[in-house]
Amino acid sequence: MITKSEAKKIAKDCLIKNKIEYSSITEDENEIGLIKDKKILHGKRKDEVLDVYIFDFAQIWGIEERGLGLYIDAKTGEPLYIIAPHGYLDVE
Repeated sequence: MITKSEAKKIAKDCLIKNKIEYSSITEDENEIGLIKDKKILHGKRKDEVLDVYIFDFAQIWGIEERGLGLYIDAKTGEPLYIIAPHGYLDVE
């Protein structure tokens, strides 16, 4: 299983690679959530049950800031998808 520190680095690299802009980002590793036995609802690993880290960040949408979460497989470090208020976005 990867550490929260490794999950944070993977998340930041994923956002840069996918050219996803953000207005704020989780800096404190204690705020990165770990959920065990989470059923994956979207994307390439849909319907699998995995342990996942959720890395929070926000984007400016009009005049407000909205929160998003990047799901990362806690065992392999694979970025899975970003959950947003309007749905999800696959990432690599």
